[in-house]
This record gives sequence, C-alpha cells and structure tokens, in this order.
Amino acid sequence: MLIELVLVLTVFTYGSNFILYLILRTKEKIQGIEKLSIFFGVNMTILLLDGIFLFIGKAISDSGVAVLE
Repeated sequence: MLIELVLVLTVFTYGSNFILYLILRTKEKIQGIEKLSIFFGVNMTILLLDGIFLFIGKAISDSGVAVLE
C-alpha cells in the first residue's frame, strides 16, 4: 500500500508542477524572480502535503486498519 501511495504522490507532484509551468508560461506580466518564487512556494506546499499523506498512509498500514489484499 505504501508503494502505491508514493507512486500516486509522485505523479501528483510532477503533474502539479507541469500544470503550474503551463499556466505561468502563458502569463507574460510575471518576471523571472516572481515565477521562481511561485514555483518554490507551490513546491514547498506540495511537499508538505506529500509528507502528511505519507505519514497518514504509513500509520494506517502499520495499524492494520487497511486490508487491501
């Protein structure tokens, strides 16, 4: 279960970065430093959420609550 969660979170992280890249590529008013700060802010938020989801997933898998086999 933990491997599947890591794979889903990896796809989520790279997918959201790609969508953010597509959105920021079309906006011409935002300068380089502002784009970098938006990228870093979004990445830090996504990594925080990934860590929370991994912690919850690990706690659920260790407690034996989730039986998916």
